[in-house]
Amino acid sequence: MKKAVILILCLLLNSTLVYSNEITEDYFDIAANYATYGQYKEAGEYLNKILEIEPSNYDAVELKNVILRVTNPGAKSYLSTNNKTVNEAVSYRKQGEKTNIISTLSSSSNDFWSCYLLADFYLDNKDYNNAIQYYKKAINIKPNYAQSYLGLAQSYAGTKDYQNALSYLNKFISYHQNSDIAYAIRADIYLNLGNLTQAENDIKKAIDIEENISYLLTEAKILYTKGDFEDAKAKLNILSKNVQTSEVYKYLGLCDYALYNYTNALLNLDKAIILSEEDMTLNTTYNEIKAKLENK
Repeated sequence: MKKAVILILCLLLNSTLVYSNEITEDYFDIAANYATYGQYKEAGEYLNKILEIEPSNYDAVELKNVILRVTNPGAKSYLSTNNKTVNEAVSYRKQGEKTNIISTLSSSSNDFWSCYLLADFYLDNKDYNNAIQYYKKAINIKPNYAQSYLGLAQSYAGTKDYQNALSYLNKFISYHQNSDIAYAIRADIYLNLGNLTQAENDIKKAIDIEENISYLLTEAKILYTKGDFEDAKAKLNILSKNVQTSEVYKYLGLCDYALYNYTNALLNLDKAIILSEEDMTLNTTYNEIKAKLENK
C-alpha cells in the first residue's frame, strides 16, 4: 500500500503541472520520472536545479516535500492523512486485515483513489479479474491517470489475455515513453504472443533505459525460445547469482537439456521443482531427462 501511495503522490503532481519555461519543464519531467521509480537522490538533484532557476516554483517544492515524506520512515502519507477511506485502508493493511481493506475501499466506489488502490490490492494478490474491474472503474473516473493502464495491462497479462494486455500497455507507454518497466512487461507479452523480434527489441530498450538484473530472465527466455541456448544460459547464470527462483532454475535446466547436458539439467530442474510445485510440466521433463541418463 505504501508503495502505491508513493507512486500516486508523484504521478498526481506530474499530471497537474503549470510550468513557466521549457527548461524547468524538462527538469521536472526528469525528476518526476526518477521519483516514480524510487530514485529519490537523482530526482532531488533535478528539483534543486529547478529551484536555482525559480526558487518559488510550486510544483518543484511540492514534489520535494513528497520525497522528504517518503524517505522519512516516521512521516505520514499526505494522501492517507487527507483521505479518510484510504487512511482506514492503510490502518487495516498494517493489521493484515484483508477483508476490511476490501470492504473499506469498495464502499467508496465513486472515489478514484479507492478504486485505484483496491485494483492494486487485487493485482498484488493475483485476483486479476477483480483488479481489471476496479482499474476500469478508476479509468472511467480519471481517464488521464496513466498508471491505471499499466495495472490493467498487468492484470490482463495475469489472465493470459495478452492482446488486451498489449493494448493497455501501449496506452501507458504513450504517456511514459521512457518506462523501462513497461518495455520489459511488453517484451514478455510479445514473447507469449510469439513475436520474438518485437520481444527482443523491447527487452533491449528496457535494459538500455535501466540495467535491471531482473530483466535478464525475460531476455534469457526470449533467447531460449529462439534456440540460442548458450546465450540464454549465460544470462541465466548471471541472474542466478542474485535471484534464485523456480523460473530461473527451470530455464537453466531447459537450456542444459537442449545442450544435452543431462546431469546439470536434472540438478537445475530439481531445484525448480523444490521451489515451486505450480508448473506441472517440470516433473514430466525431469522424468524424460532421467530416463535418458538411465539408458546411456
